[in-house]
Amino acid sequence: MSVTGIPRWAILLLGAGLLAFGVASYMGWLRDPALARTDYVGSIDVSADDAKLYRAVPFEWRINSAAGSFKGDDTAHIRIDSSGERTVMCGWLRLGQGGASIRATRWLSEARLTVGDLKVTALFVAPVEKAPGDGLNAGCLRLDENAKPAQDAPLSLEGSPVRE
Repeated sequence: MSVTGIPRWAILLLGAGLLAFGVASYMGWLRDPALARTDYVGSIDVSADDAKLYRAVPFEWRINSAAGSFKGDDTAHIRIDSSGERTVMCGWLRLGQGGASIRATRWLSEARLTVGDLKVTALFVAPVEKAPGDGLNAGCLRLDENAKPAQDAPLSLEGSPVRE
């Protein structure tokens, strides 16, 4: 028995459990199985002509904080490009509503984008202050080789309320 009253074997077991959790997290074994596998590939400049290829995806966000609960509406702009070997999706969210835009961005960081029958993390959607053609950069991700949604697949954003 140790000095604190906790047996040494319990402390060793806790340490082994934490180590196993860390390895499982690092290896990706704890990912949400409902999400398609993706790789974040960076950002791309969006010209005024390219912006016409992006679809508006309206969503309602909800945030809980010590100051109370907040909700609002916003619109992300998303493009699916399946012309290459692997499908690439890019998106942006225009910041322009002050604190509401920041909260919408926070909600998107944990939201899911439904693309037809696939679900991907919406974390790739980049918050931007500039207009298309004026230095706007959309965040992009690449889907796993097996995922090939249609370019006109229905898009929707979903998620639970998140903590601020």
